[in-house]
Amino acid sequence: MAIALLLAAILLPVILFLQLDRRLRRSRKLAAAAAIALGWALNLAWAWAANESLGIAARFGWVCPTVLVAGTWLVLRYRKPRAS
Repeated sequence: MAIALLLAAILLPVILFLQLDRRLRRSRKLAAAAAIALGWALNLAWAWAANESLGIAARFGWVCPTVLVAGTWLVLRYRKPRAS
């Protein structure tokens, strides 16, 4: 269960950001905030399920989703357009 939560905490923020980014073109900040919040909540769930330190997860559980979402945004921003 803990491994599934950890994988979800890594994958789902990126997937949610990509999905919301397509629908909310004008509000990328909102899409990013929602994806980071989901990742933070999943990190808290993982820490609880794995009996790890909830205090550390509560304080720093947002860092990994933020890096993942920022990296995804950078790839989307600077990727080369496909040739038609």
